[in-house]
Amino acid sequence: MADDIGTVSPSVTPVPRQLPPVPAHFTSRTTELEALDSAADGQGNDSVDRSPAVTVVVGPGGVGKTALAVTWAVRNADRFPEGQLYADLRGFSPETAVPPEDALGAFLRALGVPPERVPVELAEQAALFRTTTAGRRLLLVVDNAISAAQVRPLIPASSGCVVVVTSRLRLDGLHAEGARFVDMAPLPQEHAVELLTRSVGKSRVAGELSDVKKLATLCGRLPIALRVAGARLASRPKWPVARMVAELRDERVRLTKLSPVGEASLTATFDSSYSALPPHAARLYRLVSEHPGPAVEVGAAAAAVRVSDDGAEEGLQVLADASLLEETGEGSYRFHDLVRLHARALPDDERFDVVPRIADWYLHRMTRANMVVIPTRWRVSTVSARYENSPSLFATGAEALQWLDDRLPDIVAVLEETLALRHDEVTWQLSEALWELFLYRKHYQRWIRTQEIGVIAARRCADAVAESRLRCQLASAYLNLGWFEAAERECSKAVELARGAGSRHNESVALDQLGMAAQGRGEFDRAVGFFGESLVIEQELGIDRGVALRHRRIGEALLQAGRTTDAARHLNLAQRMFAEIGDVKAGARGAIALARIDARAGEITAAKRRLEHAAAVFAESGSAVYQADVLLAFAEVAEGEGDLDAARGQLTEALELVRTVGGPQLELVRTRLAALAADRDRSQPPEPLASE
Repeated sequence: MADDIGTVSPSVTPVPRQLPPVPAHFTSRTTELEALDSAADGQGNDSVDRSPAVTVVVGPGGVGKTALAVTWAVRNADRFPEGQLYADLRGFSPETAVPPEDALGAFLRALGVPPERVPVELAEQAALFRTTTAGRRLLLVVDNAISAAQVRPLIPASSGCVVVVTSRLRLDGLHAEGARFVDMAPLPQEHAVELLTRSVGKSRVAGELSDVKKLATLCGRLPIALRVAGARLASRPKWPVARMVAELRDERVRLTKLSPVGEASLTATFDSSYSALPPHAARLYRLVSEHPGPAVEVGAAAAAVRVSDDGAEEGLQVLADASLLEETGEGSYRFHDLVRLHARALPDDERFDVVPRIADWYLHRMTRANMVVIPTRWRVSTVSARYENSPSLFATGAEALQWLDDRLPDIVAVLEETLALRHDEVTWQLSEALWELFLYRKHYQRWIRTQEIGVIAARRCADAVAESRLRCQLASAYLNLGWFEAAERECSKAVELARGAGSRHNESVALDQLGMAAQGRGEFDRAVGFFGESLVIEQELGIDRGVALRHRRIGEALLQAGRTTDAARHLNLAQRMFAEIGDVKAGARGAIALARIDARAGEITAAKRRLEHAAAVFAESGSAVYQADVLLAFAEVAEGEGDLDAARGQLTEALELVRTVGGPQLELVRTRLAALAADRDRSQPPEPLASE
């Protein structure tokens, strides 16, 4: 016989087994499963009231939150002998979300409360639920929740209970209930490939691994899309994987073709998340999707929608909380590929203005970074003039370089997009603004590609001065790589353009680089001639730094030619000028050449003193290449002293610095190390013959 209303006799209490079946081909998620284990075990739970373990699994639609929660629950069902409850709250479905009282009523009935004894009011239901679950060990999976208020009444009273909630929103309000949060992202590439392989059959795709990898990428590594792609292939045994790859390359139909048959489409899944956004976040979602780069910085988002940085940051956080963006770092966010396609398909006439706005923001930010790295550099773009009396945006040149380096993939993507959209004026200026980064960090492939883009854009603008400048910057990449013929071709064209436009400054730069190409070929007299012509122009323009740089160039060429006395005269003059204008880094470059002269004269202490000063300067510059230059000079000095172990150590350190940079410097270091190894082998006595 039942007890008083609101309780059920334990002897007749049913044991609910409501968990759905485990999804087929569930793959990976080891880290997330372990996080659920940890939460269920109460590890790190400092709560003194022994409340239930609550975990919220957060991620975008289709990422596999339900699959994870159900898989973990089924694997751990035996730990909860008094039952497992499941409720789909439909928070993001086209239908109306399930009110908590409906879900709670279903739970109470499953636990044996007669339907007529289930209270109508939510507060009374929650009180009865706490009474009914007290002291019991239950597992609850609460799927697709849209708010903490929807979940809170469903949390039992017993510390022996575990609640796993899934949501596209972070549900911060559940933190007060002691909730932990497990973030879910798309599968890693290898596991996405594994899921596809298991879905289609290992033997079926054995010879198409390359296309399977492409298919996984086109599916955005999103489990729902991977399952759909796998099912389509499995049901069409004569289709090669390449056929589906070809279909999905068309972004206009990708979301449709990756939607499950008979279920809510991927578009509908994203629509439901989008429809819940406040207007300012919805606008941000639509417009920021036009950002062509992999990462969205707060400032770029603010420029895209023309709001303050604070307004953009607040909106981006709303999108991240809704799992429509992933927060990748402080002030940096990223779209999932398929979510971006959804956002771009939403109508908004303003989206056509977004790319130039973002490009302009990057141009100004890059220019301000460059003004910290090389404050006195001459620039064709006039943007820097706006900031001559503004406080520095970055504390040091190294910090500015690091920002440029971190943002390089986004800048390159913006460049490609502005070129395609024929926003040529901002395109060539962005290309020019990459000079400081490439000078210090190289990135040869991107250096060449971005400057080629700049040349195209400047030519389309019929801006001979800009084109001349961009050809010089492209030639500099060729010079760094030792491609002297290509450098001469670009510089000769730059000289022609500069003279036609009356740009003496560009003419000087191009002549200087022609001298560097000649020096690279070993034509030292010709090199000194070009440097001398450039020096005259720099003097004519009254550019002291340019004059000093040309004296240094002449000194370095003369040193290579063996004319040490003449070289020292030019190098010392350059050093005095660099000191007067306060260009410490340019002076450090000259110090390396003077150190070599000192070492050849037997002035080892003086040589080391110069190199130690240069090393200190370049340690703060953020340039691995310049630091390696100093180490190479140190190694020369050590070899001259006969200290081969020290030379080997310095070359090994240089090798580590330039390993990721590549180019001729890497080969030079390797060659020097190989020569030292050969010298050591020759100096070793032969091994004695083994006695018979």
